[in-house]
Amino acid sequence: MDKLVEVYAASDITLAYLIKAHLEDAGIPVCIANENVSAAYSIDGMAPRVLVPAGRAEEAREIIAEIQSSSRTDDNDDFDDMAGLDDPEL
Repeated sequence: MDKLVEVYAASDITLAYLIKAHLEDAGIPVCIANENVSAAYSIDGMAPRVLVPAGRAEEAREIIAEIQSSSRTDDNDDFDDMAGLDDPEL
């Protein structure tokens, strides 16, 4: 089996599990390191880390980039939808 390598350091465990689900849907085995570390007690280097086999790391990083890109687009769409809320015509 390939050595596990870090492809993402999450800000919290929920985000780590979201990334894990997307990667597993693509058939990539995933392990989360430091998953029991609470954000309240997190110290440098102890954030939840998403690990995949080295041979699938590039594919995993591409999927993560797509997730991040679509997340930014969705956030902007939500903001654009809210922009007209103060319009008296609505």
